[in-house]
Amino acid sequence: MKGITKNGLLPISLGMVYLWFGALKFFPDLSPAESLAKSTMNVLTFGLVPDSISIILLAIWETCVGVLLIFNLYRRTAAFLALVHILFTFTPLVFFPDEVFNEGPLVLTLLGQYIIKNLVIVAALLSILDVDVRVLFRTVLWKRRIPRSTNMPSFGFIEEKQIKNN
Repeated sequence: MKGITKNGLLPISLGMVYLWFGALKFFPDLSPAESLAKSTMNVLTFGLVPDSISIILLAIWETCVGVLLIFNLYRRTAAFLALVHILFTFTPLVFFPDEVFNEGPLVLTLLGQYIIKNLVIVAALLSILDVDVRVLFRTVLWKRRIPRSTNMPSFGFIEEKQIKNN
């Protein structure tokens, strides 16, 4: 089962989603999230990058991540790039609450549901990266030391001297 999910089916299925959604962005008005993506990119780039360019850059980013994941090329790098991308997809919750929430904080529009489902993609990407989330939260949030027995990869914020047995 481990080979099917982490090394096989999971990266391929995520890659297919990224490739599909990214390819749609190359063609105007085909992606249902195009308007939201352009608005979000406009806010994130402080309006310095025109919408027509930002959507193409996003399309290139997503399709490249998709191809890398499908063909198992630079899998950890691809998963990290996808994680960076997917974390930015949550910014409309803050920037455009009127577009993602209906009558209350828990009542989502279709766009809001489109964004919240990305939590599943975050979990899948962390699985591909082989991140033990409990250790990550314990290390980052509470500055506790990590036992050497964990299989958590270092992303640069965990210094080697911190990785000691408790």
